[in-house]
Amino acid sequence: MKTNLFSLGKLFVLGLTMLALSCTNEGFNEITENDQKQTVKKFFNDDIFILEDIGDGNYLGDDIIFTEDQLTNERIGIDQNPTPGQDEGERLGVHPGIRKWPNNTVIYVLDRSLTSKQIQVTKNSMEEWRSKTNVRFKERTNENYYVTIKNSGRGCNCGSANLGVVGTRGGINIGTGTTEVVMIHEIGHTLGFLHEQNRSDRDNHVRILFENISDGAASQFRLTNNSVNVGPFDLRSTMMYGSYTFSKNGSPTIVEKATGQPYARRKPELSTGDIAATNQVYPSSDGGGGDDDDDDDDDDDDDDKDDICKDVSPWSINKRYTVGDRVTYKGYLFERDFNTWNRIGKCGEVETPSDICEGIDPYNRNATYSPGDQVTFRGYLYKLLQNRRWSNQGQCGSN
Repeated sequence: MKTNLFSLGKLFVLGLTMLALSCTNEGFNEITENDQKQTVKKFFNDDIFILEDIGDGNYLGDDIIFTEDQLTNERIGIDQNPTPGQDEGERLGVHPGIRKWPNNTVIYVLDRSLTSKQIQVTKNSMEEWRSKTNVRFKERTNENYYVTIKNSGRGCNCGSANLGVVGTRGGINIGTGTTEVVMIHEIGHTLGFLHEQNRSDRDNHVRILFENISDGAASQFRLTNNSVNVGPFDLRSTMMYGSYTFSKNGSPTIVEKATGQPYARRKPELSTGDIAATNQVYPSSDGGGGDDDDDDDDDDDDDDKDDICKDVSPWSINKRYTVGDRVTYKGYLFERDFNTWNRIGKCGEVETPSDICEGIDPYNRNATYSPGDQVTFRGYLYKLLQNRRWSNQGQCGSN
């Protein structure tokens, strides 16, 4: 996730052959545990993908699980610099792209299928993210959006994960041999980050040796133009493929451009670039990072409850924004997401610990709604207006 962390892109050609070839000299395999199923062509952020249909509206590409809500059947023209609020009229359940976790907090469920070792690996990996970035983790109580961490039943050092927050359908699947190296990477996908080697500026830093790549795996190394890059390219990112990933002959598939040599294996840790990029995508409300314990400032409790729009600049059509940026627009505070803007609240209000989504049911694509009805969707509250457009009412609370 490093700097590009969101590089959107990779064409996936999957099958049993790919499952066998995905083992790398680094000793881990990020391919999911599913057997070969029907492949389909879909568009993700206007890049075409060949994905494996794994059922229940989910599609697999390498170690990434896409939901049908994130995909389209045709290129729709993604606006790389959208106006705040312009997508509020879209039908809920159709939000191509990635949505970040509200309030910097990943809500998770530890499935009962997990072994004690898998639970420890999961907690160690969460701590790596928590201790070095603004991201927090909270075990689910009654939240209606969360990610479920499950045991895939495979004995590999492998995993697969959904991208961003996807309501109640999000998941991370890990093998019984999964280590922190892979789990930290999969949490990166959950946070919305894609693979580093697919970003558009990759060739300025590395060279792809296609002659060494396993048959059918070359598409894993394709470039994409529809990416959201944060910071410089990061060779050490937890989201970067290793030098020997998908090698068919034991020779490197990726080498440093400057030296022509392979680079160090991934470690069970975030790189400096990962940390900086994550804290830009998930900015701290108090300007701090890392540990968030003991935040009590007794002397300032009453005096520092400022307008949520204080010191935030108005949105400008002439400025290019990236994930994590905040602006004011038509009396509201918005925060930039991967593919859209999220409305945080109305200017003049102060931050409040209450949850505006409490008692509101999640959106159900099979239900019939009337004007005035409210639903929650991917961590946000929506209200159906008289013109049948859904209006984003703000972020759900994390408690």
